[in-house]
Amino acid sequence: MDIAEVLKLADELLFAYTGDRLDNLQETILKGTLQGQKYAKIAAEHHLSEGHVRDTASELWQKLSETLGEDVNKLNVRKILEKVIISNSVSIGDFIGGNKVSICSERRRLPKSSSLSKSTQKHHLDIDNAPEITAFYGRNEELNTLKSWLIQDCPRIITLVGIIGIGKTTLAIKLIEEIQTKFEYVVYRSLRYCPNIDTFLTDLLQSFVSAAVVPDTLDRQVDLLLKFLRKHRCLIVIDDVQMIFENGQFAGQYKSEHEGYYLLFKQIAELSHASSLLLVTSEQPEDANATRYKFTRCLKLAGLGDSAKQILKDKELSDEQMWDTLIEKYCGHPLWLEMTATMIQELFAGSITEFLSYPSLILSNEIVSQLSRIWVRLTESEKQIINYLAKQEKVAILVEVLQKMSANYTPEIILNAIRSLKRRCFLEDNRDGSLRLDRTLEAYVRSLFANIT
Repeated sequence: MDIAEVLKLADELLFAYTGDRLDNLQETILKGTLQGQKYAKIAAEHHLSEGHVRDTASELWQKLSETLGEDVNKLNVRKILEKVIISNSVSIGDFIGGNKVSICSERRRLPKSSSLSKSTQKHHLDIDNAPEITAFYGRNEELNTLKSWLIQDCPRIITLVGIIGIGKTTLAIKLIEEIQTKFEYVVYRSLRYCPNIDTFLTDLLQSFVSAAVVPDTLDRQVDLLLKFLRKHRCLIVIDDVQMIFENGQFAGQYKSEHEGYYLLFKQIAELSHASSLLLVTSEQPEDANATRYKFTRCLKLAGLGDSAKQILKDKELSDEQMWDTLIEKYCGHPLWLEMTATMIQELFAGSITEFLSYPSLILSNEIVSQLSRIWVRLTESEKQIINYLAKQEKVAILVEVLQKMSANYTPEIILNAIRSLKRRCFLEDNRDGSLRLDRTLEAYVRSLFANIT
């Protein structure tokens, strides 16, 4: 059995169950013991008293005994650790630092009084599955806001929300690039394929500890994660959170099989720690605005505005004097503009003037496909409200919608539907009671209902 691997196993086991790591002296004693050395020799080699080594060893055996649930001492420690490996039915090389698991181990926490201690700190990055940023436009204000929150305010949960394609993931990855050295651990995960909470936590915990010490029950997995968040400054970015929400329900309602995520996020928001969770989603969770949580923030992304000109420049479109008009028509939405610019290149030789000669807002098949994915997630009441707003020649107000829709829905349903549409970023948050619909979505809905009728 490789001694270095055994030392790592003991360290991870100890941390998983007690929250403590092996310090340098404990590691030295365990290593010497595994090599058959006596306490006197260990003490002499490291210029320590035999009594100090013996006392430290006694405390170590006691901690391992409490961790493993059986009596551990100098004579049987090797045998017991071997048994741990066998009971897991895998080789130690597989579940610690092997090819199957990538482990970011924390540096040893060394006692200040030890002559062996050194002050070292590492930053651990686990973002292998994060999308690569190919272009980043504007967003300096939003980026600075997120950085300020994370560095100065230390919120426990930040929700980054915006309509599909608005640039949420790109902003999150850019944020990681600029802020990673402020955290001991930075981890990116996506819920794109809707993993259940057990699968998600098992995978997530392996960014912090080896697979061998990840508990096999949900409550202990949550306890271990929370213990790590309290002990270390961590940033965990969770993308595509909308995938664990119900279709055909108001925005941000968790699927019944994914209620575990709600409970996990709730615990992370309520318990004291200095770590942060960044939830990236196209639907704001239903409880994201709960004022009872002092340590939560929410940032909604709107269009790029003037920064979107760089997209048109990169696409080499002509008629620069018309760029502002095109950007306004598509609300500065980066994905819509990129898709439209591609169409202008292919069909209008890059001429924005010729493209804009058509009075109606033209949606490419790619934009329609993206919006269709959103449409199926809405409730029937949301669809009817959007259809009503899309038909209006002027901006509607809340009182008017309540009156017009009262024949089909109660005021309670109408108000909750409007709140849900705002959580999906379909409607602007206006204090004057006006309900402004995203222009691209408005064009999509008009076309959709025209085809139906």
